[in-house]
Amino acid sequence: MTVTYIQHVHTAGRLGTLRLLTIWKGGVVKGIWRDLLLYLILYAGISITYRLGFRDEGIKSGFERFCVFMDKFDEYIPLGFILGFYVTQVVNRWWTQVMTIPWLDTLCMNLASYMPGVGMKNTRRLITRYAMLANILTLRRVSTSVVKRFPTYQHLVETGLMTEKEMKKLEKLDKTTEGLHATAWYPIQWAQVILRKAKENGSITSDLLFQELQKNLQDISSGNGTLLMYAWVNIPLVYTQLVTIAVHIYFFVTLFSRQYLNPSSYTISSGGEYVCVPPGTADSVNLVGYDDSLLDFYVPFFTILQFVFYFGWLKVAETLINPFGEDDDDIDANYIIDRNFQIGYLMVSAEDDDEEPEEDTYGDTIPPASLPHTVSSYKHKEHAPVLPADNLHLSEEAMMLNNPEHPVFSQLQTPKSSPRISLSLDERQNHAAIDMVIARPQALL
Repeated sequence: MTVTYIQHVHTAGRLGTLRLLTIWKGGVVKGIWRDLLLYLILYAGISITYRLGFRDEGIKSGFERFCVFMDKFDEYIPLGFILGFYVTQVVNRWWTQVMTIPWLDTLCMNLASYMPGVGMKNTRRLITRYAMLANILTLRRVSTSVVKRFPTYQHLVETGLMTEKEMKKLEKLDKTTEGLHATAWYPIQWAQVILRKAKENGSITSDLLFQELQKNLQDISSGNGTLLMYAWVNIPLVYTQLVTIAVHIYFFVTLFSRQYLNPSSYTISSGGEYVCVPPGTADSVNLVGYDDSLLDFYVPFFTILQFVFYFGWLKVAETLINPFGEDDDDIDANYIIDRNFQIGYLMVSAEDDDEEPEEDTYGDTIPPASLPHTVSSYKHKEHAPVLPADNLHLSEEAMMLNNPEHPVFSQLQTPKSSPRISLSLDERQNHAAIDMVIARPQALL
């Protein structure tokens, strides 16, 4: 899961982009090849039946009229707008969930900084495990891969994520709530109690540090709650159904509207009747309304491209609408669990280093403006950034300060000043008197 491919495109170029087209896992070919194969089989079956099976002219012309009718009205389905807006909403929703996943790094680094010492090591590890447990309890509700890995509380006990006593507490809470509500908040509450006790016994030296650690726990709980909310409240089902129906109906219509037809040609006889003539006869017409200028290519190339684009778009939405499933591009929640648990423990288990800090590598000197390059990196070294005003050059006269005594300024026309209005308040009177003074009376003339 979670297909990473940008390592194949270090720089823009045709070869890099073309190389991405060869990736099978998570690619468009893997996503739509079954649908495309079924579509081509149906299209070919209809085409072969039309070309070889319709011997009766009435049946043949009736089928041709049906295809022309389908071609005339297939664009009435606003597929591009409906599908584009839907996929945009799904992608935004998917990315929001990705960014909501709680990581323990901030909490663990703060625990190591605000609660130092060997004596607080077990406390730091316990808070980390509780935060991790809360995250796993959440992911068990939203991710199929996680619930398969930890189907019961007993599995969490066996992996060291929870004790028997803690399991009984959770089971009691589940019994109280009748299993109707998520209980991922419970381990966070245990961690908050431990922090409060550490504050009371002086292990946390200030209220500010205590509040910061509490906020870290609240952020993890908030992220868990947001994931549960996204799993509960989905994009309205009617919209998902509408998009799916629109795509499938549209391409069902194209099975007929995009057929290459060979309608019979007719000319008008002297008696005013239509007479069937060989195709290509001068002044001949077909009676089904088909455009005879279209060449018979047998294979609908542009319809196939349209199918790839629209069905590929739909597959993107189907994959991302539940980012915690088991598709190629779904989030690898199990890796997040493994990474958070081990890295979190490493952060809070580090012993205090009593050694004297090392001298700075540059001593009292200032580092150079540019650090050394390897031969490989020097080939791609860029010049320093150039900002818009960096190359602006002014003459000496243009850069002179405003000095009225200088002969250059005597040649410049002084800008006209605008009329000024001054207000004065006579405090000896019972009311305010306003005097309007025009600085340049001649401007009023």
